Amino acid sequence: MPTYPAPPPTLTGDVETISRFLNSPTDVQRRVRDISLNRYLTDFIFPGRIEASGGAILYEIAEGQFLAKDPEAVNPGAQYTRTTEVRGTAAIAAVKKWGEDVPLTDEQIKRMKGLALNRTLTKLANTMIKKVDSVAMAAAGAAITQTQTTAAAWDTDDADPFLDVMLADATVVGLDQGYEPDVLVLTDVLYARMVANQKVINGLAREAANTVTSDGQVLMIAGKTIARTNHLPNGIDRLLIDREQFGALGYEDLESPEYEGDPANGVETWVRRDPDANDTWLLRGRRPVVPVVLEPNAGISIEDS
Repeated sequence: MPTYPAPPPTLTGDVETISRFLNSPTDVQRRVRDISLNRYLTDFIFPGRIEASGGAILYEIAEGQFLAKDPEAVNPGAQYTRTTEVRGTAAIAAVKKWGEDVPLTDEQIKRMKGLALNRTLTKLANTMIKKVDSVAMAAAGAAITQTQTTAAAWDTDDADPFLDVMLADATVVGLDQGYEPDVLVLTDVLYARMVANQKVINGLAREAANTVTSDGQVLMIAGKTIARTNHLPNGIDRLLIDREQFGALGYEDLESPEYEGDPANGVETWVRRDPDANDTWLLRGRRPVVPVVLEPNAGISIEDS
């Protein structure tokens, strides 16, 4: 399970060292990659990759996980019945190039040294993550139509998060499409309410060295990995998803020679002296991607009663 957020790396050294660092595109890309490592919820929820040709991807929605016919008994020497794949609804999605520049002045570097650089790179990575995750979670929320009502709101004494998750799981599994939900996406507030719920605490392993009251961490519930985010769209607080079936991330490799990085798996970067401002570096991050939901019924929204 990825950890959100991962701790940022550190950089020490004088101005000359930092300047050498900024003049190395590979070093800058490695630093941004390390800062954003395991923090993109998009990459976790949409593990599949589809490379865009011409800036768009063609895909099928809800093609199902079974063939059109069930197997039939075959007599000795007889022909096998031929079947076909169940095809979904064709759809097309255009890749959008998300990105921005952020300045870093020589004065900032001189006065704050590595702290200024780390703060700038962290802000760049965080902003890119926030935007892409918000777009991906909006796509997930719009595609999912199945809902499961909670037994009681999670801010009441009657709340039972375990039961709510299990009932939502049963709804998705009960479709008999081969779905096995394995990720529970929660807002930070609902995660806090879940881990503080006495019924959840009572179900934790007694022999564990650390308890939820000492470290505040519950990484799984009902066999589902918990992913926390504040980038869910308005009106959606909990999603239960089969991440292997649910969706994929379309990306476009623009092959710009000045950029470092892989858009399929993170932020691309480009660093240069600002031609329009004095004594300033410009750090750019971009990611040309589009999240697509392939199997909407592989997810369900858990809503308050």
